[in-house]
Amino acid sequence: MPAIAGMLLLGLGVGLMGIYGFFVTPLAKEFNVGVAIINIGPVAILLVPGFLSPLIGRLADRIPIRRLIFTGIVVAALSMFAVSLAPSLRLAAVAFIGLTVGLILYGPVVVNGLMVKRYPGREARALAIAAMGMSVSAVVLPPLVGGLLSAGDWRFTLQVLALGLAVVLGLMTYFAIPRGVITVADSDEPAAPLDIYRYPPFWLIGLCMALGLNVAMIGAICFPPHFAQQGYSIAEAGWFLSVTGIAGFTGKTVVAWLGDRIQHGAKWLVAGIMLLQIFGLFLLMRADSSTSIYAAMLMIGLSNGAFIPMHPFINSRYFDAAIISEVTGKQMPLFLPLGLVGAPMAGYIFDQTGNYQLVFTLMMAIVAMAALLIACLGPIRAQRHSS
Repeated sequence: MPAIAGMLLLGLGVGLMGIYGFFVTPLAKEFNVGVAIINIGPVAILLVPGFLSPLIGRLADRIPIRRLIFTGIVVAALSMFAVSLAPSLRLAAVAFIGLTVGLILYGPVVVNGLMVKRYPGREARALAIAAMGMSVSAVVLPPLVGGLLSAGDWRFTLQVLALGLAVVLGLMTYFAIPRGVITVADSDEPAAPLDIYRYPPFWLIGLCMALGLNVAMIGAICFPPHFAQQGYSIAEAGWFLSVTGIAGFTGKTVVAWLGDRIQHGAKWLVAGIMLLQIFGLFLLMRADSSTSIYAAMLMIGLSNGAFIPMHPFINSRYFDAAIISEVTGKQMPLFLPLGLVGAPMAGYIFDQTGNYQLVFTLMMAIVAMAALLIACLGPIRAQRHSS
């Protein structure tokens, strides 16, 4: 039940960002601003977690996670409702920042920490199940939001979503998330104390995950215009992208089956996933037909889906479960540099060259660098560290 709850929390948490695009045009018309202004919103999705995740990760290891999740649900639901009532863009932006804070309070740092602590020895399976929530939301939420927007306006749609989020997640959290501080059984020997910032795996894992996940985000932004530039219709581009969602399910399933069986080879599993992503990008650069594009997107979707649960999983191999949320949270600021400049730089390169070939080449180089970083990790220690 906690794993299923984690799936819903991530699906109706960070998974909500997948429907942001539905509201861009209505908001631009409502407040009489350009689409570019509304597109600034996703920057908050990077900045707020980057600054708050270290604190939230520390809290998640020290107070009942259930309390933290309930707080996040209330903040997110009320903020979303506030956005729907905002009379000006400025107030809508303030409420949106509140929504982002709420989503972080029951986001990946908290949920993944719960999975690692609640399912010792089965972390990969639990993390993969929870991560499937984002794939489910990518399938379910777009048609739901489209139907709500057809039946009413954007304000009505947000109000329905806020109510649904509060009810569904509130009930699931009440019945499925354990009470009290989640702990794991102590080993026979006390874990060695550790200064996290002086422990090389903290930086190697954090930088690898920051590079890999940001490349996936840049790809999601670049793929639709790339297909349009290649002469494909919006409908065809949608089908190409849908393959990545379906393949993502498969990638997470592979992690669920394989991850717990090769725990001591976890770094090679991560490196293999990243090499698969490089292969997919290479195929996409060379694709000259819809069939070859489908093959490329299949590889990219498999690697992206498998990579999502790897951050907390690889951390769980090198750090004690008691501080797993704190470690993951403190690594989040490493996501900011490439996350903030990556997408604008990709757009600049397209403006200068007229295509995304150079962008894809750079993405391949960044993923290769990330794979090299993770390969530099030392062997997993039988006695992992705690603070």
